[in-house]
Amino acid sequence: MDDLPLELLSMIIDHLWDDPPHSPARGPRLTHPKARSKDRLLVNLRSVRLVCKAFAHAAANLFGETYFPVRWVSLSRNSLSDLLALSEHPQYARHVFTLRIDALNLDLQMHEEGKSMVMLAKALGNFEPTLTSILLSLKCSRKSEECTKETKVMDTVRSALLHARVQPARLRIYTNRPKVFCLPNVQLHLAHTVNMQHLTSLKLDFLNATTVDPEVHQALSRGTIARFISCIPHLQHLSIYFASEIWYRAPLRALLGHSPLSHLQSLRICGFNSREHELTDLLLRHQDSLQSLELADFKLRNGKWRNVFKAIREQASSALDTLQLRRLWDRDEAFFLSDSTFESLTRAEFESMDWARVAAPREDAVLDLEPVELGETGTFITFPEDLLYDSDNVEGGDAVNPLPYFAHELLHPGHDGLVGVDGGEDDGASGSLGSEGGTEETGSSRDED
Repeated sequence: MDDLPLELLSMIIDHLWDDPPHSPARGPRLTHPKARSKDRLLVNLRSVRLVCKAFAHAAANLFGETYFPVRWVSLSRNSLSDLLALSEHPQYARHVFTLRIDALNLDLQMHEEGKSMVMLAKALGNFEPTLTSILLSLKCSRKSEECTKETKVMDTVRSALLHARVQPARLRIYTNRPKVFCLPNVQLHLAHTVNMQHLTSLKLDFLNATTVDPEVHQALSRGTIARFISCIPHLQHLSIYFASEIWYRAPLRALLGHSPLSHLQSLRICGFNSREHELTDLLLRHQDSLQSLELADFKLRNGKWRNVFKAIREQASSALDTLQLRRLWDRDEAFFLSDSTFESLTRAEFESMDWARVAAPREDAVLDLEPVELGETGTFITFPEDLLYDSDNVEGGDAVNPLPYFAHELLHPGHDGLVGVDGGEDDGASGSLGSEGGTEETGSSRDED
């Protein structure tokens, strides 16, 4: 068997695919490690590699391309040891493009001793330059408990990237603990800035369980998310997703700041809201670079979507050529109400769209606010949706405001719900985001994920 030509052995290996040649299904297996035992290709590859040295050699490249591109790792001793061993195996390390790091099984002793950071930094350095993407799963399993692992994992990853001098091109973060984005001191801010120098794609998935999550409110009111993004000078693709739609008033600057993201080509925002002028100003500031816009579960707190659509059409010099829209509404009308399907429009299709045909009266649309639990009492209440709109001639007062104060106090007893005032940890900045992404002192207020 060892005497067979490599070309013939490679042809035999190729028959392990269940998918026909040139099928999109032919590619890296991105399944979770626990599911890999059910992947026929990976099971057969492992078996074939045990036949003889010749088969092991012939299957090595396909095995590397399919098995190793995405590696799941936690900051436990065993997981980090396995990752470090893989990083020291050049034949397979060159196939690792993405690390998915989660907060499960954090070894607190290793973290306190700094060993987890050292091991992760060494592995990251070994994977460089093929490693281009980091995915962080920082989800606290029980929000009612004081979860600190997520912040510790974030700090370890940030330090490891800095020590390894690895600057990823893509970063995605799943979290229901927005405080992981805080940069409470100059050292962390500097480390984050250095790490993000080559980043071009950022996806933030906020797994907020309720529409009035107090941690998300604090993160928005402090400007933490906008400051995190402002340290990424070459950002081209930005996605911000809220699992539960944000009910309360939160200006777009709380997400994106005042200054334009000069290289931004695609923007996705799901589960948020804004005033009409905020959205049109955003599009105007990015008209020279923004090519793709996706909005879903998005409400205008005042003004009309038709005015936004008109503003887009009138920006003749705009680079925007693709729009994906789903479940948009204002006080009077709703558009594209499918829960699962996006309306994808080219620029030409958008400009010729008959908005009267696709619009539905707001009172006919099923966009009711979901009931929210009062603290942890098991009692649920629903607020009138009209509470969330601003008058069309409103001026100023655009601070983050969850709901009328009495409602916030009912939902989150003990959490200060006053406009612009937040408890919790400081992230190194007080006041609201200024026009240059800095802060403005506001006396008694402190603003910020």
